[in-house]
Amino acid sequence: MIFSRDADGIVAGHGHRKPRRMNLRALRSFVVLAEELNFSRAAERLHVAQPALSQQIRALEKDLGAQLVDRGRRPLRLTEAGSYLLTEARQLLATAEQAALGTREIGEGTRGWLAIGFTRSSMYSVLPPALKQFHRAYPKVDLKLFEMVTEDHADALHEGRIHVGIGRQPAAVPGCTTRLLLRENVMAVLSPDHPAAGSEQVRLADLADTPVILFPRHAAARFARFIESLYRDAGLVPKVEYRTFEIQTAIALVAAGLGVTFVGESVARHGRGDVVFRQVAGLDGAKTTTLAATYQTRDESPHLRAFLDCLPDIGRTISPGD
Repeated sequence: MIFSRDADGIVAGHGHRKPRRMNLRALRSFVVLAEELNFSRAAERLHVAQPALSQQIRALEKDLGAQLVDRGRRPLRLTEAGSYLLTEARQLLATAEQAALGTREIGEGTRGWLAIGFTRSSMYSVLPPALKQFHRAYPKVDLKLFEMVTEDHADALHEGRIHVGIGRQPAAVPGCTTRLLLRENVMAVLSPDHPAAGSEQVRLADLADTPVILFPRHAAARFARFIESLYRDAGLVPKVEYRTFEIQTAIALVAAGLGVTFVGESVARHGRGDVVFRQVAGLDGAKTTTLAATYQTRDESPHLRAFLDCLPDIGRTISPGD
């Protein structure tokens, strides 16, 4: 038996045979009958006449093309097909009940859901306090968190998989507003035995011969391009040896002595003992790294707006025309 859903109810099919619909009321009636194994008691629980219940079960059997109840046994007994349907029907009814409850609570404004895409580095700064504040104010809102690279946020927003993306160095997205949340200095991550590790600040020239580890590993990764641009502005060509998907992997490679990587100050504040974090000297005020929230401009979800109020705001938004 194959079960699926359409707008009118549950659809049951038998391979190549034409699917037939069965409604939730018929499934509830069958479940009660299966629990009572007696038409009279089941009809009483359902507040219907016994002949009406019997007719409903026969119609269900006809639609499904399978006998569900062995009426020749006393007490009644479910057939193998009936036992299978009982398990499936209970799951379907539970799902329908949860969907109805959730829909009603969302409609009443007592419950909702909010999907957030985030890059790992946002977990070192803006995201945890915002989640804490939002959850305290809206405990019944289901938070769905999806870790993803910033470059995947645009597709996720347009496909409706997330309401907001918290990303680093994001590009302007058509139809979306991007609000800057944080601007911070770039820090170099070095192994403790690197020759420049003893200085409070390092110049990119001091790292000219050190292999560079970049992240995230993505064709359109803007943070990686930003680091490469810092080298070019200093008249250097970075020796990119490794590209990783994840910030902690990059730092682990540094700890292994395989090169240098770069992070924002917020990541450095949550440092680890097997590497050192040093500010990059000689960068002007414009050469900073940013975190931002991107969301569909026309999204009027009250929970999205409430979440945005929990995020910091440094007073600038980016549009696709910027």
